Amino acid sequence: MIIFDSSPLIHLTKIGKIDFILKKFKNIIIPDAVYCEVIEKGIKHGYSDAILLENYYNEHRILKYSIKKQDPLLKKYLHLGEYESILLSETLKSLVILDDRKARLVAEQRKISSISTADMLLLLIKLKSINFNHFKRNLLKYSSNGWFTHELYEKYLNEGKKYE
Repeated sequence: MIIFDSSPLIHLTKIGKIDFILKKFKNIIIPDAVYCEVIEKGIKHGYSDAILLENYYNEHRILKYSIKKQDPLLKKYLHLGEYESILLSETLKSLVILDDRKARLVAEQRKISSISTADMLLLLIKLKSINFNHFKRNLLKYSSNGWFTHELYEKYLNEGKKYE
């Protein structure tokens, strides 16, 4: 089981990696807030990635879960999707994909396993789901959107070279 917050779900869909992730993990779990933000609002805006994700949802490859427990203090600190993703991951004892630094810090403090979008690309190359050239192209696409620095790009690129 793997849980996604909004940003990584959007980014990995836009660069064409959701199929690879679904092959390795079978299902993706998202909380209600992520479903609303990414799929419902995305469809209203006509985003093709939202339509693709809705198809996976209709095929039961993306599963939507509601959180049961609440943490009012944490809810004030994080965006709703991050908040629900962390609580869901804590409940299900599952890996969560988060890009926001504050959210990853909260996950770490709560001893929740979390990785970023770039870490997921690295995991895909480690699992041999993608080759190095594929990894490099996708990392460049992701970084060209300004989501991380050139230094981080180089760090991940060098790590990916180990699996070339």
